[in-house]
Amino acid sequence: MKTGQLVLILLAVAGLALVGWWMLRPGDLPTPIFASQPMWEVAASAPLVVGTLDDPFAYAGGDGVLSRTGQGTLRLLEPDGSGFLQLTVTLDGSESVLSENVNTAGVVELRASIPPLDEEFLDVDFHGSTGRGDGRLPKTHAMVSGIAYFSLRIDGESRGAPLEGLWSVAHALRREDGSVRNQGLAFSPLLRDDTVFADPDRLELTLLLYGRGSQQTDSVVLHLVYRDVEVLASPDEATSPATSREG
Repeated sequence: MKTGQLVLILLAVAGLALVGWWMLRPGDLPTPIFASQPMWEVAASAPLVVGTLDDPFAYAGGDGVLSRTGQGTLRLLEPDGSGFLQLTVTLDGSESVLSENVNTAGVVELRASIPPLDEEFLDVDFHGSTGRGDGRLPKTHAMVSGIAYFSLRIDGESRGAPLEGLWSVAHALRREDGSVRNQGLAFSPLLRDDTVFADPDRLELTLLLYGRGSQQTDSVVLHLVYRDVEVLASPDEATSPATSREG
């Protein structure tokens, strides 16, 4: 083999090695494919704005529950379930929510980074006397749920520090008129049996947003329920309705 040919071969080998090092240098290693696969992916729409600052649950529905436009996206990734929840809802300023000194007219955007999920918030009974969720709502079953801090923007303008929120994708509690009732009886926390109000054939995406500096069981400043829920991906799709809508 001629010297010139040998030099060219060595240069080619060195070049390939350099390209390989550059592509796989520390910090640029390809992400394992499982890390980008969705554990849960949910799309939601048709939000209800539930209640007021004085009555944040409006069990009887009626004028205490307002239908609005908006979207929701929940995406949690393997292997630990971390991800994000992003919600929008358009308000016209007539809603008594957030606080008396906040102009609520406009597009409200809420976004939270979801930390790794604890098993106690996956496929569990929720609300009521379960010790999970908010005891002022009747017992339901959450496919996936959690607690996170949500940034708040109205028409793109940031509105203070993040607020604590309790969220869930769970068996639906709200009826067509927005009420929480069973056989004509509206729910009350005073009732002995709180297990008959959830509908296992439908799902809702719910957010309870709590006021700054308050205990979770005190001040609810925004209560959103998204009635159209589509589960795009889940760990076990056979156990969850693929879509959900009040009929």
